[in-house]
Amino acid sequence: MNPPFIQGKDIFLRAAAESDAALFARAYNSPGARDALYIALPTPAEQQRESIRRLVNDHTTILFTICLNNSGEAIGLCSLLRIDWPGRMATFYIAIADEEQRSRGYGGQALTLMTDYAFNTVNLNRLQLHVSVENKRAVKAYKRQGFIIEGTLRQAMYYDGRYIDFYVMGLLRNEYQKQQR
Repeated sequence: MNPPFIQGKDIFLRAAAESDAALFARAYNSPGARDALYIALPTPAEQQRESIRRLVNDHTTILFTICLNNSGEAIGLCSLLRIDWPGRMATFYIAIADEEQRSRGYGGQALTLMTDYAFNTVNLNRLQLHVSVENKRAVKAYKRQGFIIEGTLRQAMYYDGRYIDFYVMGLLRNEYQKQQR
């Protein structure tokens, strides 16, 4: 197992490893996560193992596994995706694998750690994300972190027999620095 890379109050982030494939498959296949992430196709662990191999060698992705401080248990993943190095921007992504680990503040802590890492270590200027307008808890958490709704992607995803709108949310380095003062 990889050692902690970024330490938080209740969680730490470590580099993702191929051994996380079963966790990633749980995150993408559990009904609650599938519904929140709008995943329509099953994802076997072997496919996740290959995806991890590819992503850890992709210079436009930084992939972490979220682990609990008290036990070291891996509970989810978060990532900076589609990093545009010249433009200094990336897309943020997070998934907590198991229902019993959600609503405990771990996702919010991971978001805080990743935001700080993106602006103060990686030197990005902009973070953005897409979130379903129906995912009220996530929208609230992103707003608490300082993200603002910049627009709506109308009927952006077809899932469970209907089309769903998504918000585009963004946070700029100077906005983040203001709220840190």
